[in-house]
Amino acid sequence: MKTCFPIFFSLFITVSSFSQANTAPQILCTSNEKPYRDFDFVLGTWDFLTVNGKKIGEQIYTKRENGCLILEEWITNSGSSGTGMSFVDPATGLWRQVWMSPTFHIDYSGSLDENGDMVLEGTMYPNNGEKSSPVRGVWSRQDDGSIKQEFLKYNDVSEKWESFFLGYAHKKTTTND
Repeated sequence: MKTCFPIFFSLFITVSSFSQANTAPQILCTSNEKPYRDFDFVLGTWDFLTVNGKKIGEQIYTKRENGCLILEEWITNSGSSGTGMSFVDPATGLWRQVWMSPTFHIDYSGSLDENGDMVLEGTMYPNNGEKSSPVRGVWSRQDDGSIKQEFLKYNDVSEKWESFFLGYAHKKTTTND
C-alpha cells in the first residue's frame, strides 16, 4: 500500500498538470461582456462630414486580434492621414486609444458615459516638439445612425474644454461619395 500511494499521487499530479496545460484561460477581450463591445458602434466604413455637410474624409474601423483591437484608418480628401488603435486596457478596464498622425499623437482613455457616449481623456502631443495639452474625444451615436465626433482641448487660462474639431461620420454607401 505504501508503494501505491506515491505512484497514485504522481499520476494524479501528472494528469492534473496536463489537463490544466491544455485548458486555455478565457481571453476577456474576445467576450461579449462589458466593456469589450462598448465601442463596436464605430465599426465599418464611414464618410466624415463637417457640421455643414461637406465631406472632408473617410474613416474605416475594423476589428483585429480576435476582436481585442479596433483599428481606425483616417484619410482626408486632401491626403492627410491618421491611424488609431483602441482596446480595453486590462490594467484599468477602460477603453484606451493611441492615435498617430504625422502632426500629432494622442493617448487617452475612458468609457461610456451616462448618455452612452464614448468619452476618452488624455494628452495630445504635437510631433513638432510644441507643448502637449489635455484632450478629450467624444463619440456620440445619433438617431439617424451617424456618429458625432467632437474633440476638445483644455484651456488652462479659461479653465474650460474648448472644441477644436467637430464633425459627423455617416455609414458609407456606394451612392454617397
